[in-house]
Formats: sequence, C-alpha cells, structure tokens
Amino acid sequence: KILARDASAGAVYRELLQNSNDADATTAEILITTTSSSSEGGKEVVSQVIYRNNGLPFRTQDWARLRKIAEGNPDASKVGAFGVGAYTMFSICEEPVVVSGKKGEEEAMAFFWKGDSLWTKTGKAPAGIINMSATLDKEHVQDHKTWTSFILPSRDPYPLPDLVEFGKFLTASLTFTQCLKEIRVYVNETLQMKIQKRIIESHTIETPKASSWWKNDGAVTSSSSGMFTLGKGADLTQTSVQMSVSLRKDLSVKSVMETAEVRARYASAMVKTKIPSEIEKRMMRVTKKKPPKELTVQIFLDAADHSDDYENSSKLKRKTNQSKAALITQSFAP
Repeated sequence: KILARDASAGAVYRELLQNSNDADATTAEILITTTSSSSEGGKEVVSQVIYRNNGLPFRTQDWARLRKIAEGNPDASKVGAFGVGAYTMFSICEEPVVVSGKKGEEEAMAFFWKGDSLWTKTGKAPAGIINMSATLDKEHVQDHKTWTSFILPSRDPYPLPDLVEFGKFLTASLTFTQCLKEIRVYVNETLQMKIQKRIIESHTIETPKASSWWKNDGAVTSSSSGMFTLGKGADLTQTSVQMSVSLRKDLSVKSVMETAEVRARYASAMVKTKIPSEIEKRMMRVTKKKPPKELTVQIFLDAADHSDDYENSSKLKRKTNQSKAALITQSFAP
C-alpha cells in the first residue's frame, strides 16, 4: 500500500497518456471536479479526476492484467500498459474505478482495500458511472464515442494544479506520441485547455559518410557498450510537428480562450538491443517483463515559437503581458 502511494504528482498522467497512445487513442480528456474547502480558506480543491481516452476498449486479457497489476505487462513493446505503472493511480486516489468496453457493453472494475491488501470487483458498468465518464454529467449530451475512463476520487483533496505548469507538462508529454494527437482539460465541465499536435512533415535523414564514430558502411552505428545498435539508414527519420495550445485567461466560463503555437523537430530511429543477462535480470525484477529486442529512440532537435505574443511583442511586453498559452509554448521553445 505504501508503494502504491509512492509516486510523483505527474506520474499518473504520464502513465495514462502513454497507455492511451499504446491503445491507439487519438484524443485524451482530463475532467477535473473541484469543491470549496473550508480547511483551505474556501479555496477550490480537486475532489475527483476522470481521465478518459478514445482508444481501443479493454479486452479480456487487459482486464485480467489490470486485476493483477503487481504482475506487470508481458508485452515488451508497450511501455505504458497497466502493470507496475497502474500503481500511480493510487498516488492521488484510494479506490479508482475503470470503465471500458464497446458502446452499450461497458464493463467496470473497482479497486478497494482490505487492510493493506488490494482487491477488485468487476461487472457491467452501472448507467450512472457510464454517464459520469462519457457525458460530463449532462443528460442532454449525446456522446456516441467509445471511451475508456479512469475515475479517480481524491483520497485527500488537493489544490487545483496551475494550468500553465500543467499545460507545460502535457505539451512535453504529447511531443513523441505516435497516435495521441489531442489533450483536453475540463474544470467543472468547462473546457479550460486544449493541446493539439499536427505532423507537418516527416522524411528520411541521409546517413553521413564513414567517420570515427560511424561504421564504414555509413548506415549502422553502435553504442560504446554494444547494448544498442542503430538500424539501417531508412530507419532514421526527422519529423516536424506543430503544437497548438489554447487556454482560457481564467476559470470563468465566459473567459476568452487564447491560443499560441510552436513548431518542433525531432529525430527517431529503430534500435536493436543486446542487454547483458545480469542487467536483464535486474530489469525484469522491476518491470516484470523482458526488455524489448527493438525499440525506437527519439531525440528532440529544436523548436520555434509561432505565437503572436512572441512574434509581435517587445521583450519587456512579453515578460509582463503575454498570454498564458504563450507561456506554455515558450517553455517548449525557450
């Protein structure tokens, strides 16, 4: 139980976003509910978070793996599946509920503690839970998408995250995802922030001529330890993306949504691995799975801010009168 709670504040979102990408989701939503706290001087605190994605619904084997979260994820190619990483849910929540399945056939799994032992209860998802996770509690909203939802009531209500700092974290998290293209953040049913990624172009990088660090065939190179070997030149690519961030000036429903953009480049390549047996054993003790034989390495190259605040304002004005959305994109492209 102590290990389940021992995770950083952002770890749960990092794991959920990675899981969404592994499930081929294109959109993820974070639905935050707040209440007024007398112990915090009337300030708003987070009473519940619902995280949902529109990826593939849970299969029988996914439910079985979630039920046995301590056993980890046996698929070496999926880093964000619900094995050890599922424990991050308990960093903010005592008894989470997961809802997934085809539209009209949703199932639910609830976690609960008996002493220091974690138990689960499964069954068809009650209508109230489905409505909660799929329609923002608005009966007149018709949501025909299939969502996988993680309902996380706060164990100890905590202050609403600063949306600028939260946006910086989410924008950075979205950079390298292959499938996930959009993240939306709601606070008390009002859309407060939207982050979108668009791939501008992607092309193969021409391999350099042979040198002291590049092998004679000009297409393959290895790490000094021999643990990683770069694939053929066709596997080395450069991708340009545009990140668009929209954020309200304040939490008011009538507040204006301001937008800023940034473009970035990153290089990626397929790498073959050769892990020494002793290191592999140590990794398996922690991750509960064998390390992958191949993996993709991605390196951030550079970024350029395209927000109006950055292009058209003086340095002094940018420091004192820039939009919150621009603060997010400029952190991405300092």
